[in-house]
Amino acid sequence: MCKFLFYKSKQIRRKPKSKNRLPVDDKKLNMGNTYSCAPKYYYDIEFTCIDCGAEQNWTARQQKWWYEKAGGYFFSTAIRCRECRKKERIRKEEARKAYFDGIQKKREKQHK
Repeated sequence: MCKFLFYKSKQIRRKPKSKNRLPVDDKKLNMGNTYSCAPKYYYDIEFTCIDCGAEQNWTARQQKWWYEKAGGYFFSTAIRCRECRKKERIRKEEARKAYFDGIQKKREKQHK
């Protein structure tokens, strides 16, 4: 049995008092190259959004989806609330569009 704590963005994963838990399918986890062992259950984790400072709850169901279905790296955690994730996604899309528009304009100038 693996008994340890690991630290990620000021959060400690440990067995909380919450009874809301889901079993972990460790065969589906992306643990990377680590000596750490997978936990037996996902528990709800409280976190503070780094953008707006809102207190949020990353549910066991959301974690199970992220780690097992989406294939997220196991040592990554939620750091933004849903609204801030949407804003960040839009910001990145706009930055990517501006970057590619700039490249296209540069190529057009070179061909003239």
